[in-house]
Amino acid sequence: MHQPKNELLELAEQFYQEEQEEPVILGIDPAIASIGFGVIQGDRAIDYGTIQTSADCCDDARLDEIYNDIIALCKEHEPNIVGLEEPFFAQRVVAAGRVLAAYGVIKLALRHSGIGITEESGKMKFFSASSVKATILHGGASKLAVKAEVLRIFGLLEIKGADDAGDGLAIAYAVQQGAVENKKGMPKKLRRES
Repeated sequence: MHQPKNELLELAEQFYQEEQEEPVILGIDPAIASIGFGVIQGDRAIDYGTIQTSADCCDDARLDEIYNDIIALCKEHEPNIVGLEEPFFAQRVVAAGRVLAAYGVIKLALRHSGIGITEESGKMKFFSASSVKATILHGGASKLAVKAEVLRIFGLLEIKGADDAGDGLAIAYAVQQGAVENKKGMPKKLRRES
């Protein structure tokens, strides 16, 4: 059926706008007590903050809270890509099990969020802390220096809440800038060699 010219033009403009829209990127800094997150689109910080769990709760209740909050965050912002900082433990190995459990729950929540964020889709990216820092400044940059640079990049006067929120924004920015992913821990069939 032939459509009038103005309807075709409107459809073409709508398609062009959808194609030109910057992806929504969610960055997550996994932990058990304070999970940092940042949501960016283009040069804008759309949302950032922390998911806090109470030390007074048992671990399974904390993990349940993290799971539900990650799903809610995904439903609210519908990210196209998610970046996760992979946990690294040089000290405090006692906390490692709890943080790794939270990391696994976050990955599971992303998979179950209903927006297609899975390892297989290539929409879930994994970064070491040094790769994120190198994207912002350099690999040995201090947490304070990274936070200051994140403020500058997104034109923010301050980052409200814990430093973990700034880490979430830094991880999202690393995804946006094409930082080198940490692929060592991924099964060979999921690795995408560049």
